[in-house]
Formats: sequence, C-alpha cells, structure tokens
Amino acid sequence: MDALEIAHRFCVCWDRQDVTGIERLLHPQASFHDSFWGETVSGNELTKYLRASFDEDTRWYLVDENFLLTPNGIIIRYLAFDQADTNGTNPVFNGAEVLTISDGLIMTISDFYCDPDAVQLLEVSQLAEARHGQFNIAPLGLGAKTSGRIKRELARLSTESTVFLDPEFTVTKLANHIGCSVMHLFHVLEVEKQTSFVVFVDECRARFASSLLADIPAGTIDLERVAAQSGFADIGTFHSAFQQTFGTSAEQYMRQFRH
Repeated sequence: MDALEIAHRFCVCWDRQDVTGIERLLHPQASFHDSFWGETVSGNELTKYLRASFDEDTRWYLVDENFLLTPNGIIIRYLAFDQADTNGTNPVFNGAEVLTISDGLIMTISDFYCDPDAVQLLEVSQLAEARHGQFNIAPLGLGAKTSGRIKRELARLSTESTVFLDPEFTVTKLANHIGCSVMHLFHVLEVEKQTSFVVFVDECRARFASSLLADIPAGTIDLERVAAQSGFADIGTFHSAFQQTFGTSAEQYMRQFRH
C-alpha cells in the first residue's frame, strides 16, 4: 500500500472504531502522541489507549480526505462534533493527525487541535517528528494559577467585551484575547467548566441579545436583526442558544420582561 491508501484505510477504521483494523496498519514500534495532554503511548498501551478512547468518546468526526503529503508525514484534517449535533452544524474543535510511514506501516500518529483560520497544514506537519516519543511536543503545563486566570478572563470577557459579536470568532481569537494557548483554553472550558467553546460563545451572544431586546421599543423588534447584531450566523442558532441560556424563548422572554 502507498501512503495515501494507508491514510484512507486508517480513516475508515477510525470511523468504524475498529481497533483491530488500526492495529493491522501499525508498525510494531508504532506510537501515538496526543498534543492536548502531552502524552505519548506505544506497545501494548497503545491498543488499550485506542480502545479507551473509543469507549469514552462522545463525539463524531468529519474527515477531509484531501490528504496532504509532506516531508514530515501525511496530514489528515478533521472536524469534531458532539454526538447530539447529527447535522454537523457546530464543530467542537478542528483537528489534524500527522502519520509517518515506515516499511509500509504507520510508525507514528501525532494528533493536534487546530484552528483552520490560524494554522496552515504545513505548519501542523512541522510539529510532528519521526520519533516523537522522545519528548513532549506540547505538554499541557496548566497549573491552578493559570487555570484561575483563564477562568477570570472568561468571566470578564463574557460580560464586558463585544469580541463575541464577530460571526467568524474562533477559539484561536479567544485564546489570543485571554493570552493563553488554545490547548489550555480547551482544557478549562471542556474539563473544568464542563462546556465547549461553541456553547460558551453562544451563551455570551444570547446574553448580549437579551440586552438588545430590553432596549428596543415594543413593536419594533426584528429578531433576525437582533440575532445578526449579536453575532449569530442564523436565526435558528439564535433561538436554540437563547432557549438553552435562559430556559425560555426570545418571544416569551420579551413578554415576561415587558409585563
């Protein structure tokens, strides 16, 4: 098999959560590097790691099969979605895996979180090494002090900033506003705050929309305009986020507020 065929088969097996199929594609000395946790596993631990990942996974993945061959390996880009998001509307994060091949088998798999607006495929490939197991490429290094600062900044931005009103707002832009890495931001949002970037931003936009509804004179409210001014890409996302944030519809909210 050539490198592109190996990458295709790897994606098919991953989509089917076929650990045995993945094992057949792996070199006996293969290793897997998770950049989020700064972990590298190999040998018998790699099989256990893959099985545990599939058992615990609450997401599904849309793979871009326009694989890119680079001197450092084959790059596979993908989008991750929550299982409930069956239509693939709001990606939780963008990812890339870089495979290196030896003797017709996968020697290394390096998994990275990315933002397509900020990270080019070739830049991602440069993060992967033929033997990445020798060191941590992106150790998490998130202590309590840094975590607390990120959470305080998130709280401040959610009430004092209009950065979320940009419809093209990305997790990289949010990390830049806070002054932290994307991986640290993901950890605080998903692990410590038990939410996601998309949900957090939509809640901020919904709260901003509620302030607009309070200020607009009765009888002149155009919800589609309010949604657009609040940074929502469409009216459906606006209604869903408003209901999720306030436990009521925008229409009912207005009736209660003006009663």
